[in-house]
Amino acid sequence: MITLLLLLLLVAFSYAVEHSWPCFRRIGAWWLRWGEPVKDWIRRAPLTYLYLVLLTFTTWLLANADPRVRTMFLAEQSTNLHELSTDPVTVLVRSAMYVSPLELLIWWVGFSLVVAPLEHRFGWQRVLTGFVIGHVGATVAVAWLQVTLLRAAELSVPSPVLIDVGASYGFCALAALATYRGSRRRRVLWAAGLVALLTVGLVLDVDWSSIGHAVATLIGFAAFRLVWPAAAVHHEARVRARRIYQEQMGR
Repeated sequence: MITLLLLLLLVAFSYAVEHSWPCFRRIGAWWLRWGEPVKDWIRRAPLTYLYLVLLTFTTWLLANADPRVRTMFLAEQSTNLHELSTDPVTVLVRSAMYVSPLELLIWWVGFSLVVAPLEHRFGWQRVLTGFVIGHVGATVAVAWLQVTLLRAAELSVPSPVLIDVGASYGFCALAALATYRGSRRRRVLWAAGLVALLTVGLVLDVDWSSIGHAVATLIGFAAFRLVWPAAAVHHEARVRARRIYQEQMGR
């Protein structure tokens, strides 16, 4: 019911802005000025915003589910050892598709500020590659560490109670790749900030999640060839060629 009400309010708000109702004229003027740049920003980062829309949809579904059903479902999509040993490929894919409502707001801001500029400059293929190697690489590394410790202690694989889903590993890898954009000073400051955040996280709470974030960031630093200057030139050439082709087809 709340979701339907919010949807109706959004439709009413859009209608009021479009038809310049008295209280919405200033918002309409702002949209006329900034609406096209915003649409262009989103249009040039299709993968980023398609992923965010997907996260929004799955978050909405889970928010409206029964709490017990939600917990059981997330446990099945989690990258805990039990699920990884049962169906690793499916779990690795699905685990990146679910976040909490609070995380969703954070990811809309984080992906718009960090990931979208990467996609603008290097294309969706390299952004997807960076996200996948960060998400999969960190997950596999953490699982390997867990298995190693369990074997050393001669313990069996635990039951699927640990819930470990989200976009953070892939985002950390892409945030590390963002280090290689801009001036040298900007790169040093960005890298130092990432390292400081990870260090604080490890010092305050050493758990598998914080270890996974550190591993994903290291993977991102190591994948610097994904954001090589030549890659940006190649992507820009492809975008220019596509634009020329579309203009010619439109004549």
